[in-house]
Amino acid sequence: MIFSPGLRHGDAAQPGLKLILADAVEHLRTAEPYDVIYSIHGFAYITPRRLLPAVATALRPGGRLVFSVLHTDSDGHGPSATVTARPEPLPLAGGGRLTVWMWVLAPESWENLLAEHGLVIDRVDALDAPEGDNPVSCRLFQAAAR
Repeated sequence: MIFSPGLRHGDAAQPGLKLILADAVEHLRTAEPYDVIYSIHGFAYITPRRLLPAVATALRPGGRLVFSVLHTDSDGHGPSATVTARPEPLPLAGGGRLTVWMWVLAPESWENLLAEHGLVIDRVDALDAPEGDNPVSCRLFQAAAR
């Protein structure tokens, strides 16, 4: 497992859990192969053409990749048709917003990028905000390495 340890994790490591603070791509390029790579909302912050080759080589054949990414933001902006980053405002606790660059891609774009690197999508689930008037929607991808 890869975590970015900080104040929330402190020295709370448990047997079998290894905390690593590193550039994810650099780590994946040199790590022993993984059976599973799991990311909640992390993929959208790393250039897919940089990240996915490292993920593909870091998974054992038959290994599983599970990740979630933003699909539609709180302003109702849906995914991009091109593989480019866009400015995305993120709400901050206590109010305000911080603008970051994210790859908010259509599921078909993610599927094509994954396929380029030998990863096959098994399933894509929509994860919508529970409030009916909130347009936020994410996608949860499950894929396998060939």
